[in-house]
Amino acid sequence: MVAPSAAGPLYVLCTKVKELPNRRTLLAIDLAGNVLWQRELEGDPNGHWSQKSYTKHLRVSESGTVFLIDGDVLLGFDASGETQVAIRLDHDQDEAPGPFALVREGFCTTWTTLPGRHRDVRVDVRDGSGTCMWSTRIPTEPLGYRGPPGLEDDFAPFKPTMPHEFSPSYWDPLLVSGDRILAGFDDVSTGLSLSYLLDRDSGGLVATTPVSGGKHKAIAGLGEFLAGDRGFGLLGTARYDASRAEVVRWDSDGPLLVGPDGAIRSVESGNPEGARRFRKLNADGSTDDGPALSRSHFGSPALDSAGTVVFTQDGALRAIDAELHERVLCEIPDERDLYGRIVLLEDGLVAFTVGHGLFLAETDLGPLPSSGWVCSDGNLRANPVLESP
Repeated sequence: MVAPSAAGPLYVLCTKVKELPNRRTLLAIDLAGNVLWQRELEGDPNGHWSQKSYTKHLRVSESGTVFLIDGDVLLGFDASGETQVAIRLDHDQDEAPGPFALVREGFCTTWTTLPGRHRDVRVDVRDGSGTCMWSTRIPTEPLGYRGPPGLEDDFAPFKPTMPHEFSPSYWDPLLVSGDRILAGFDDVSTGLSLSYLLDRDSGGLVATTPVSGGKHKAIAGLGEFLAGDRGFGLLGTARYDASRAEVVRWDSDGPLLVGPDGAIRSVESGNPEGARRFRKLNADGSTDDGPALSRSHFGSPALDSAGTVVFTQDGALRAIDAELHERVLCEIPDERDLYGRIVLLEDGLVAFTVGHGLFLAETDLGPLPSSGWVCSDGNLRANPVLESP
């Protein structure tokens, strides 16, 4: 679910129940809940089943065109639903496209080889016509894990093994900030993950993050990223600079929000033992602790212009304001624990997904700020990119 502006419309990509997994429908919905238009997408009928998870991303350009990858074709639709862009992406026969981002040059895409034949990952940048400007192939090496620093003797290590299926990270798989690209991948069989830091201009590999059970990431500033560690004895979030040097670390992990002023908030989800809390992450590595949170699943949070964080959990749409006070905005009639993305629109309207349903709620919240990492995928247009001025 994405939108070109706080006035809408909303673009939603859905899969029809009992249909082929690659067959999807793109809907344009106004803020009254009316369907303006829809486009049926066939995908690649001969593609591997795993490709269905690689083609779920919608991105909206600054001009309002909504983009997606259908099979191996990048499509762009204008506000009336007319096709404006259709670029077939050339690739090796055993490669599948992953997440992509819209950048000033054109677009950046990640690629993986299919399960069972996995050998490497690839990242490329193409111009607006689809011409490749650079392509970096990164051979996959055996992944192992000795344990958290200082606790190696107490940890049963993972012996290095080649991933059978090395997939783009489920959370925040591709981030572009200034002259750096951060591309994350997960070993599906072990839960181990790592991210590659690339030079934006040349595609050169700058560094890799430590192998961990990492989950959530965010853009912290130009060339700087936040990356969480969870599982395997780790619980934390680190801030990395453009060289991948760790600047500061917090003992907390969860979906991250970065306000226009640089303030970092976390709706904690990764504490397996202690109480989970809403936290503000301070520049010196300390935290300001807010309300305790339930251990049940919650939807991706969003930040409004007054510093209030909104999220779905335990059958309700909830808000925690800048003074760390919590309140319930509305009850959610559907109690399924399948909460998705939240976006904040004009006149206090909140759009969020639960299961296969789209909900619109009237609130007193402000819209999403125009800068910062203020919801999942970074912003209203779901394009995880921070360009240099």
